[in-house]
Amino acid sequence: MKHCRTGIGHDIHRLLPGYALVLGGVTIPAPVGFHTHSDGDVLCHALIDALAGSIADGDLGTHFPEDDPEAEDARSLDFLRQFAGHVRRAGYEIVNIDAFVVLGTVKLRPFVEEMRANVSDALGIDSSNVSIKARSNDGLGPEGEGTACGAWASVLVYPTAD
Repeated sequence: MKHCRTGIGHDIHRLLPGYALVLGGVTIPAPVGFHTHSDGDVLCHALIDALAGSIADGDLGTHFPEDDPEAEDARSLDFLRQFAGHVRRAGYEIVNIDAFVVLGTVKLRPFVEEMRANVSDALGIDSSNVSIKARSNDGLGPEGEGTACGAWASVLVYPTAD
């Protein structure tokens, strides 16, 4: 018998000048961004890890390896959409998510509603079930100092009717 399940996820990437800062599928105007294999969207990456944890099926790298040439410059929001389908095929419905992004040097709050809309669309759930918050870390640590950006996510999934 299946029961409701939860998962948590975390991701962090270094920020460098001259690259795009993409969070929740939104390109944020900023002097720094992620120099990574995909677009580096830490919010989507944390959500995928949380979803993978909720169904006990690996993590982001298991399903979207860095050495996959097809993932080069890929949109992480597309990965999230694909993984939501994987969760459904595993027999679970995504109920809600709660996440926060930590970056102290760029104001993210003006972009939160667009991030919520993108994430809810990718997950196929109502935006009222998607919570995304922005934190500054009060200037502490790499996220607070603006040398890195991190995200944490929690998800709840319920089994679909058999």
